[in-house]
Amino acid sequence: MAKRIPPHYLDQHGWGPDEFNSLNAYLNRLFLYESDPEKSRVIAQMDPSRMSRETIALIGAILTQYGKRQAVQEKYPNLRYAGLTVPLEIPLYLNEQPLDLFPAYRELNIHY
Repeated sequence: MAKRIPPHYLDQHGWGPDEFNSLNAYLNRLFLYESDPEKSRVIAQMDPSRMSRETIALIGAILTQYGKRQAVQEKYPNLRYAGLTVPLEIPLYLNEQPLDLFPAYRELNIHY
């Protein structure tokens, strides 16, 4: 049986708002409940060098939105990655008609 690739490592070429919105939902659950042992294990094993720029920006937006960036980066040295705060060059849309309610997303050029 083939090993399942975690969503944060998937090839995202050709993805649209729906797929990125699903990735955002997955990452939100992962970091919102990061104290859960299984989620904590996944986070501890994350390798930003294997992730797309979009995934890294989503993680940065989520952590900033929850006010958890510093605490998570202290707990998980693998996420001490400067790219978490760098805005995307090309806008990322998580919705066809974004409301842009979340400043942490807007700051990274993500429209939600």
